[in-house]
Amino acid sequence: MTLGNVHDSQKRDTLLLGDETVLYADVSYSSKQTRETLAKLGTEDQVQRKGSRGKPLSKGERINKEIAVTRAGGERPFATYKRDYGLARTRLMGLAKNATIFGLAAMTANIRKGTQFLVLYGVPKICSMG
Repeated sequence: MTLGNVHDSQKRDTLLLGDETVLYADVSYSSKQTRETLAKLGTEDQVQRKGSRGKPLSKGERINKEIAVTRAGGERPFATYKRDYGLARTRLMGLAKNATIFGLAAMTANIRKGTQFLVLYGVPKICSMG
């Protein structure tokens, strides 16, 4: 989590540890500096591309749809937090309080997902290897 007045792309270098094999990210991370950093780290670049005014993406650069398929799995939990748990906007002052609320929402979503799994597939049988 960051403060509201800090753009996501400003924290890019603190998010990259150097052992990533691929980076999937949205358009806000699309820059020459990002591509250079990823090349230096040996990380595959799957950052969505952006066109500029009067200069749309060329056919060769139109990989956004392919990237979006993979990114959707990572974005889905955030959509759940916003839609089901009222986290489209922060309601409290301070990072610690908002991080706590967000953590509780993540736990609730995982419990809900686990419950759905049990309803669909039942309790897994544990067999001993003895």
